[in-house]
Amino acid sequence: MTPTIHTDFDLTTLTTFGLRSTARRYAEAASLEDLRALFADARLKGEPVRLLGGGANVIAGRTVEGLVVRVALTGMEVEEHPEGGMALTVGAGERLDDVVRKTLLEGWGGMEGLAAVPGTVGGAVVQNAGAYGVEVAEVLEWVEVWNPETDEVKRMSTEECDFGYRTSVFKTPEGEKLVILRAGLIVGRGAAHPKTDYKDLAQELERSGADPKDPLAVEAAVRALRARKLPDPARIGNAGSFFKNPIVTQVKARQLRTDYPMLVVYPLAGARVKLAAGWLIQEAGFKGAVRGPVGVSENHALILVNKGGADAEDVKALRDEIVAAVEKRFGVTLEPEPVFWD
Repeated sequence: MTPTIHTDFDLTTLTTFGLRSTARRYAEAASLEDLRALFADARLKGEPVRLLGGGANVIAGRTVEGLVVRVALTGMEVEEHPEGGMALTVGAGERLDDVVRKTLLEGWGGMEGLAAVPGTVGGAVVQNAGAYGVEVAEVLEWVEVWNPETDEVKRMSTEECDFGYRTSVFKTPEGEKLVILRAGLIVGRGAAHPKTDYKDLAQELERSGADPKDPLAVEAAVRALRARKLPDPARIGNAGSFFKNPIVTQVKARQLRTDYPMLVVYPLAGARVKLAAGWLIQEAGFKGAVRGPVGVSENHALILVNKGGADAEDVKALRDEIVAAVEKRFGVTLEPEPVFWD
């Protein structure tokens, strides 16, 4: 039986940016059977399918053509992992922060750096979401996916997922065809200590006098940092970090540091350097900038916000203005993190 399909459905409250947007057709899938029925319906009508999780990484246009399907597969199973720690099997529609909280309350560390990251588990896998030195890929063992074209269900290893900085195989043309159903996570491996070498996190732990080896203490510090720096989407619409931190060669980084000694950099392997996009945007004069119904956060230049009543065109105009200004001043091209549904 095909789940209920709504027409001209308002998506405004289903994305964290809260942009004015309407889906031509919208439905929710709570099972693989629901997904099969909805994709079959879309095929008959010759229309595209767009998958929606927690809406934390989507900039939806005023009208979204085709069928929008919110992936609502939930549930979490737990068992001991044969190589140590706990193995979790988590539905793609589960909120990532709920999983973080549950595991830490059980005493299983590993995901504390991801505390308060918005969105679902499925969306976090696609994006390889990360914060304060921790990425989803580091706690992931496998991903179960469904291919609507072949009806094949299979498990993919982390190697097959081809994770990178805020990317994965699921952001490629071939990978975009796959629907994530469940994810296998590993937490609570005793030898692992929380990552606390991220500068702001280390300072927060030192300030509070918390034990940096205690996952719950690290989680609390991460939540405190995010609450101070990042606007709450429930109060003001945003998609979190809007731009990726650009990666450049060591030669380019040295040139920039000569002209801008305060530039924030993070050395990487392979003679590459990651630059702090927020610093670049702030130095380009955009921190706190307002352009009609959209703007840049006054607390963090990496966050674009919806001041009220904005749509995707407003966001794209500000995005393009920032990208052009940073490119002109620093010779560095910024790449947005969110997906744009035009």
